[in-house]
Amino acid sequence: MPYALWSNAGFSSLRKCRKLDGIDARHDPTVIPLPSQEDEIPESYTDIANFRIPPGASDSPFYTVQDFYNKYSSGALTPTDVIESLLPLILRGDDFKKRTPATAFMETKVELVRQAAAASTQRWKRGQPLGILDGVPFGVKDDVAVKGYKRYYGTKHDYTHGGEAVTSWCAKKVEEAGAILVGKLVMHELGMGT
Repeated sequence: MPYALWSNAGFSSLRKCRKLDGIDARHDPTVIPLPSQEDEIPESYTDIANFRIPPGASDSPFYTVQDFYNKYSSGALTPTDVIESLLPLILRGDDFKKRTPATAFMETKVELVRQAAAASTQRWKRGQPLGILDGVPFGVKDDVAVKGYKRYYGTKHDYTHGGEAVTSWCAKKVEEAGAILVGKLVMHELGMGT
């Protein structure tokens, strides 16, 4: 059905338009956080008091933010332990198609990931985590700008011409809360998937 809609709208004819050759696509959303006058703004969005799910209430087979928080605060795990467990699963090698998590990741800057994990581990050992996201691994879609990473928008063309100079506001805020960016995630070509 999506193919029929694509064709009926005439979008496929754009591929034949030579005037668009060499023109870089732009998909940069502008995000300007504006609090409302009525909103009560919490001092910190990443405070432990902001957990919405009671401990043990999630039936998900995946770790939640609260699961990471509980493991880190009890000393059962460190952010470095988690990252060192994840890296072999997500790094692309010759056999990456045999490892399902690896097919989701385009690129991972291993040294940056390990540095972020080490810094988070030290904060937890000192008893000074930045909040509930400190040490929690996360990835961003390929269309999000991240300093040092390339951006392809799901195509073969490098739209950054070698790497981004800045990180987008949304990813930067999550990193500032101590979360660990483990890499860029694949996406449909130009986000046009169903």
